[in-house]
Amino acid sequence: MKFKPLLIPLAVAGCAGLAAESAFAGPSGYPVQAAPPTNSFMIRIGAAYVEPDSKAYSGVQSFVVDDPSTGTEDNPVVENVPVDVGTRLDLDNDTTWYISFAWKPMQHFGLELYHYDNASHDATMYSSAATDTDFIGEFSQDLGSIDTDTTSILANWYPLGPNCLIQPYVGLGVAYLNVDEDWLRPVFGYDQGRRQGLIDFGSDLSWTAQIGVDFNFGIDSAWQINASAMYVDATPHLSLGYDTDTRPPGFGDSVILPVRIRDDMDVNPWMFNLGIGYKFSF
Repeated sequence: MKFKPLLIPLAVAGCAGLAAESAFAGPSGYPVQAAPPTNSFMIRIGAAYVEPDSKAYSGVQSFVVDDPSTGTEDNPVVENVPVDVGTRLDLDNDTTWYISFAWKPMQHFGLELYHYDNASHDATMYSSAATDTDFIGEFSQDLGSIDTDTTSILANWYPLGPNCLIQPYVGLGVAYLNVDEDWLRPVFGYDQGRRQGLIDFGSDLSWTAQIGVDFNFGIDSAWQINASAMYVDATPHLSLGYDTDTRPPGFGDSVILPVRIRDDMDVNPWMFNLGIGYKFSF
């Protein structure tokens, strides 16, 4: 599900028309509305649709293996056979809640503190093995779900005047994405027919950007509807270990290959937010 082509330009065009109407109201004989206070605060709460990179990790490890059943006089040694094991980790999307606090100390600029909490992403692992000439096999494993939350601080720019009922904005800042550190559980291995192993995640501090719009109910109303899209460039660390049972062509017995991964994974979530806000000033 992709919402990257946003409809914010339509909101900007509509707001420009309202701004033009307000600008000509005074000379036409109508009273000019007073601008709302520029030193204002906004609190928003609503739903966040979190869409991480569907292929959070993809990599290949190479091994050179020998056939454990060979090495006798009647069965010559089969050795130094290259085997590549590919590993892929997929994450799905989730909807959770978000809250944000915005401060607008001047007409066109403001600061925002944003947080979404406890997005639960179902995770699936795919593993495949191949030699130079033959595909050996593959399997997949449901890993349950992993929980993420993100806290961001952004500097926002509001291009239109405070009298406009539709307020588009863009923002740039820093974000901290946390993956639940308690998510540490058996994953893969091969011990008497049972798979087992270990997986663990880190966190990441990186940059974020957003585009959004506030729909105000009226020039004197404190309530508004907020819609925004935010991107976080998050690459937390991944530690993964599992054993896979493979049998290259011509081997009499299978070979257990230990896959050990220590690398970054590309979570890189998009957040699509829809909520209600309340603005006030002192």
